[in-house]
Amino acid sequence: MNTYHQIDQAIEKHRDDALNLLQELVRIPSLEGEEKPCMDVMERVLNALGLEVDRWVPDDAELAAHPAFVPTGFSYADRPNVVGVHRGSGGGRSLKFNGHLDVVPFGPPELWTYSPFSGEFVDGKVYGRGSADMKGGVVSNVLCVMALQSAGLALQGDVIVECVVDEESGGNGTLASVMRGYSADACIFTEPTGLDKVAVSNRGAQFFRITVPGEEGGIEYKHELTNPITKAFEVFHAVEAYSIMRESEVSHPLYDEIYNTKVPTGICKMVAGEWPSTIASQAILEGSIECLPGEDIHQIKADFKRYIQEWSAKDPWFSEHPLGIEWFGLWFDSAQIDPNHPMVGTLSQAAKSVTGREVQVGGSGGCDLRLPVLYGDTPSVLFGPSGAMIHSTDEYIEFEQVIDCARVLARMAVDWCGVAS
Repeated sequence: MNTYHQIDQAIEKHRDDALNLLQELVRIPSLEGEEKPCMDVMERVLNALGLEVDRWVPDDAELAAHPAFVPTGFSYADRPNVVGVHRGSGGGRSLKFNGHLDVVPFGPPELWTYSPFSGEFVDGKVYGRGSADMKGGVVSNVLCVMALQSAGLALQGDVIVECVVDEESGGNGTLASVMRGYSADACIFTEPTGLDKVAVSNRGAQFFRITVPGEEGGIEYKHELTNPITKAFEVFHAVEAYSIMRESEVSHPLYDEIYNTKVPTGICKMVAGEWPSTIASQAILEGSIECLPGEDIHQIKADFKRYIQEWSAKDPWFSEHPLGIEWFGLWFDSAQIDPNHPMVGTLSQAAKSVTGREVQVGGSGGCDLRLPVLYGDTPSVLFGPSGAMIHSTDEYIEFEQVIDCARVLARMAVDWCGVAS
């Protein structure tokens, strides 16, 4: 019996275990700061597999001192990471699987076909917030190790299963794991790319806030006052013009043909006013600016700020009442590995052996990939099971993608880490 056939048989043996674990995880509302119950489950599962399990709470002060720290405004007290190591016999390359357990908010629950944390399994799909992003990928990681063990395939290299908090807000959970020393010869983030794509890069990003000054007063004085909401629309269009300019000027082979918006910049939030019949004193605009691999997000920030300042200086109101421009919250470095790195080829072949299709190598948006690449000496990619409605109402994961992803990961593990004699 060949190795791949052994893997497939073992995967099928644990199909129900995988579904039960996925439903259990999805039914836990692990919103930002509330990941601990999911981590309790992962600690239990990894211990049951006999892995070397490390559970720790990231230290707020140590994280904040790191140059890659993202100031989310949240503490990490009582928000543990859990890592399990499937130790190899030695002499092989190591492989790490990363998965986050935090999820984004779910909106009005009455809009969902099934409740946001139902974990309902219907027509091959598991529904619920976080099912696709990315508890399905976490289950694929675990199922891979289950299958290797059941198939009796001892590896030469270590396989590390990394379960982290905080990806959605900035990635400090993965940063904490990097700081704790978890590196490998290759890392796969089982984010929901689908099994036909391997992402070898991530864009950089930064949130910004622009404060637009106005003149507060009663609505009866509206023709005599400068309304900051009116001026805010002018700022909005200036930012849109900058975005179009950026799109026309920059190019990157991993993004040019894949993304409709290859390097986004835009304003997505506006707050103004305190009373329906009072002209606001100011309007506050918030948005995000991104950069491509090879660009420095700090330089892009400086260029954007200079553009806004020079544009606004030509306006009589803004020349006397300058816009406030500040950076806050989420920010990412851009990062990339060589698309021809051996791990990309090994993973692509493993995927093709399962799906029968060629894998497209491309780039991704902002994510945790940058952290092991830039700070952990670990070449990394994104590859994982997909569903639909990610960050949206009625999010779901295709369960067969979870199964097939585990098949790919196990093939990758034996080919990359080597099988012990």
